[in-house]
Amino acid sequence: MKTRIKTIRILVATGVLALAVVAAHLGGNAAIGTLCALCPVGFAQIVVASGTVPWGLVPGVLAVLVIVFLLGRAFCSWLCPSQLLKNVFGGHTPRGVLGRSGEAVPVSRGGSEANGPSEPPASVGKSSGSGCSTCSSCGTSSLKTQGLVLVVLLVVSFAVGFPVFCLLCPIGLVFGTLWALNRVFVLLQPGWELIVFPLMLLAELFLFKRWCSSICPLGFFFGLMGKLRAKLGFGARPQAGCATCISKEGCRTCSTVCPEGIDVADPGKATLEACTFCLDCVENCPTKSIKVKARAGKPIPGSFDELSDVEEVEPSVR
Repeated sequence: MKTRIKTIRILVATGVLALAVVAAHLGGNAAIGTLCALCPVGFAQIVVASGTVPWGLVPGVLAVLVIVFLLGRAFCSWLCPSQLLKNVFGGHTPRGVLGRSGEAVPVSRGGSEANGPSEPPASVGKSSGSGCSTCSSCGTSSLKTQGLVLVVLLVVSFAVGFPVFCLLCPIGLVFGTLWALNRVFVLLQPGWELIVFPLMLLAELFLFKRWCSSICPLGFFFGLMGKLRAKLGFGARPQAGCATCISKEGCRTCSTVCPEGIDVADPGKATLEACTFCLDCVENCPTKSIKVKARAGKPIPGSFDELSDVEEVEPSVR
């Protein structure tokens, strides 16, 4: 598996973290707290905990939701500190710096696959980490779970008068760990948080491997925007070109390298709902058939096969 784009993602996320830390030292009040204030979950917790609406935070939160609507879950692949740790140390496919564990489905030029022409391979449409993202029932179940987690957090925040998820959020724990390191090496004031924060972070990311896909309440907001994207058929996403794609010959490289298990050749609405814009499918497509394209207000094809059939009929009509 090619890993050039993954390396770029690691560098981008690391750069954002570095900028946040530098801003914390040089920018006074406008640093790490500002970055966390863009979180829709944090905003909702502040509202219920304080009983007031912090209107100054509304533009930033709305901007985040608009970006998610236009680009999907790109934040998860390119900016999220917890995903950065997963990309570097593993714990969720793709594992480590060398990429996803597992092998691409064997391609048979004769149109048959190892499991037979009528049976899809066991790895198609599956993600060994978070389950089948192309399955609508799986996506609905995860969204319901994330919504339930969000409701519980809001109730607890209201009861204690404090945004409790900020103490559990992997993103917040990353910044908390950086703050603890700052106390040790800059202020020479070591504290218990230098041990507790990293342990909590490791537990959430590497023991509860379904945290991001099924538990994280931030994913609830992202999921809602993804469903809106899918309903409207709007937004940029990877799309396979019918003329050069060899999925009919058994190629499943895109779904094999995709952390969400999306088959770009037959996506339905999956690329609008679950795609994180990691671009691994674009980089690893053997025929370079996958391109990022924008579609606005047009119906989403039901399947790749239908598109291919349309193109095959045109010559006979002429």
